[in-house]
Amino acid sequence: MTAGKVQVFCFDKTGTLTKAGLEFFGVQTTVAGGFTPMVYSLNETTDLFAKAVATCHAVTDLNGTLIGNPVDVEQFRASGGVIAPESEHLDTIQAGNAVMHIVRRFQFVHARASMSVAVLDGSDVHVFVKGSFERIKEISRPESLPADYDKVCADLAREGCYVLAIAHKRVDVPIEQLHEQAQDEVESGCEFAGLLVFKNMLKPDTADAIAELKHGSTRTVMITGDTALTGVYIARKCGLMPSGTRVILGESASPNDPVCWIDVDTQEPVADLAGALSELGSDGFPTTELAVGGTAFQYLCSTGEIDALLLNIRVFARMRPMDKVECVQLHMRYAVTAMCGDGGNDCGALRAAHVGIALSDAEASIVSPFSSSDRSVNSCVELLRESRAGLATSFANFAALICYGQVMSGMLKMASFYFGVSLTENLWMLIDGGIATGLALTISLSGPAKRLARYRPTSRILGPQMLAAVGGTVLINWLFSTMAYVWLFDQNWFRCNEHSTAEVDPNQWWLLGDNYEASIISFISTFQFINNGFLFNYGYLHRAAWYRNYMLLIVWAFLMIFVSYMLLADPNRVGCAFRFNCGTSSVLESLGYSKPTWYIEPYNSPLGHNVIPRASRYKFWGYCLGNMLASNVWQLVVVNGPVRSFLRKKRPLRRLKVKL
Repeated sequence: MTAGKVQVFCFDKTGTLTKAGLEFFGVQTTVAGGFTPMVYSLNETTDLFAKAVATCHAVTDLNGTLIGNPVDVEQFRASGGVIAPESEHLDTIQAGNAVMHIVRRFQFVHARASMSVAVLDGSDVHVFVKGSFERIKEISRPESLPADYDKVCADLAREGCYVLAIAHKRVDVPIEQLHEQAQDEVESGCEFAGLLVFKNMLKPDTADAIAELKHGSTRTVMITGDTALTGVYIARKCGLMPSGTRVILGESASPNDPVCWIDVDTQEPVADLAGALSELGSDGFPTTELAVGGTAFQYLCSTGEIDALLLNIRVFARMRPMDKVECVQLHMRYAVTAMCGDGGNDCGALRAAHVGIALSDAEASIVSPFSSSDRSVNSCVELLRESRAGLATSFANFAALICYGQVMSGMLKMASFYFGVSLTENLWMLIDGGIATGLALTISLSGPAKRLARYRPTSRILGPQMLAAVGGTVLINWLFSTMAYVWLFDQNWFRCNEHSTAEVDPNQWWLLGDNYEASIISFISTFQFINNGFLFNYGYLHRAAWYRNYMLLIVWAFLMIFVSYMLLADPNRVGCAFRFNCGTSSVLESLGYSKPTWYIEPYNSPLGHNVIPRASRYKFWGYCLGNMLASNVWQLVVVNGPVRSFLRKKRPLRRLKVKL
């Protein structure tokens, strides 16, 4: 049910908003201290860089199927290499005419944002390090980096590219000694070799799904391990933020350094962030969106500044798994928060969020409360549609049962105690076994609405919606029940059940309904019971239209026809089974009806019957329908209609106000 109240939906980027598999785009190497032009085939690059691409990964070959990280698999396929089925080393890879042996491998670690391998190529030993371009810049010798390194990487990221950098060094130590060295020692002193560029393509339905979530008043946020500029590019492409929106990026050199704010498009520094956020659009929210890198996020958290900026930040980039957890937990302070991801680095956030949905069959699906093999962001929309419908249906059933109890313990019991009457035993079974159970079950069969509504369903049992729905219905039912007795006592054919112990045997409780007082309260209460289930089938905002719940309509129509027949028909086998419009056989004959062919237990009342005259039956039936109509008008006009819309605008409830 929590998913029905989600206000903020956080998304991983790669494999969630974008396709799981990146597409190899090209490489840029260095020459004379600068970048070469982008080439789109590894055959056009240097032999050294081609060897790095063929070996610096953790891909394995299982019976002809490449197993590993999707980026690594795409990288290896682009290299054209082949993994030997047997090797004396960790792996043996043939790429072109070169045969290379992997003698040491350090797996990719999210905290380091890099991996490395030691490769035996003939008599030479190479160390290749691959990772984020920020990480490779840290470990590479400064003189090996092109002067425009940051600009080129940022421009590629701004175009939506997934950029990895590779560094290299030759070592002159024995392989045995290399096995004893720590990772930092192996990777130290490397020179920058080049950039490996992939394209991160949006899934075809991502933009539509994000638009639908926003239509349903759900704020959408990106939490990614990729670069901030790539995140901003994808956010604009999929509609997380409008394409023309000004975006200010916060970056810091380390978690201990202050954040520098820069305009993503102009690259101009922003000195007055508060002033930029004070510029409001027509919706009353800032026209500027924020994005932050991982180190900037850590700094803002350490200083407490994140609290004021959190709901203005759209893209959280370069986030480690623990950063994702903290980011989700921060959102959970302000709103019901959902997380959607597909990788192992999302597991913590999926577990921490109020609602987690994994678009994967792997480890993320184990820790997440929800998972989808469809791997489409539309699964998030479907989750909210179903959850909102489920929450609304639960409250509809709750309201119907409350009204059931009010009818049962209200006017029905009061009439029973005052007049000394009771419902017949078969009617008790019809109400409890047929009406209450049947309608409760069929109310829950209502499907979700086709689109997410602008408002979430109520979760307040004593909120204004529930009080109006239940309270108004109860008052209408009580009023009609009271007026029914006023009408009854005004009829010239009515004789009061005079409570004479000489004439009525109270020990025969199942026969205490053999009078007009019991018949009137029985019929009007039964119609109210039937109507209660129908009333709370409304709620088109979150559930399918009421006429789409075919099973409820069938059950409701059957019950209406059945009870109407007992009220309107002359004495018959069905009515007499419920002791409605019936009487002792001899009395029925004296009233001009044919002698019953079935057994009727003698009536336990002075009159010996409770047959309502035909004209009065139709009047009373119309009165019962009027009761039902009044309750339906109340629900359609006040609870779910224009009165509710008017009051929602004039007296809105206090809700979290965020830019969607």
